[in-house]
Amino acid sequence: MSMLTMKRIRKASEEGPTLFQTDELCRGRRRLPTCVIRNCAIALSVAALWLASGSAPLTAKKKGPPTAKTVVGQVFDGQDNAITGAAVEITDLTTGKTAAIYTGPEGRFTFTDLKLTEDYQIKARFKGQSSEARKVSSWDIRTDLVLNLHIPPPKE
Repeated sequence: MSMLTMKRIRKASEEGPTLFQTDELCRGRRRLPTCVIRNCAIALSVAALWLASGSAPLTAKKKGPPTAKTVVGQVFDGQDNAITGAAVEITDLTTGKTAAIYTGPEGRFTFTDLKLTEDYQIKARFKGQSSEARKVSSWDIRTDLVLNLHIPPPKE
């Protein structure tokens, strides 16, 4: 090391903390200690990494277009009483596949994750009687449908 460099190092250690050197535009203004600037730089770096990692979403995620339909409803008898335990069948009219569920309390049923591009037929059965078949069309743009089914009283 040169003698001039050694003098600068000794002078700096005698003066205390190193001050941030400013350009000519900042002359005459108070200077910040290097440790303050270093801490600010570290804090800004950590904040930038945190934001870039996705930990703090800046905007709400947009929902894409709906991908499935849901059909809910109830099964009623001739006097509009809910029927618990009725079998509700859904048939995919394209493939012919059929699935069935039983109604729960208050005659309620739910079919979820139905394809938007398929047509379906739904009907209910209870003690040998059936409701009229109801259709769910792929042309119906609603994604949440309510279909109530009515089973007529048994014929005598």
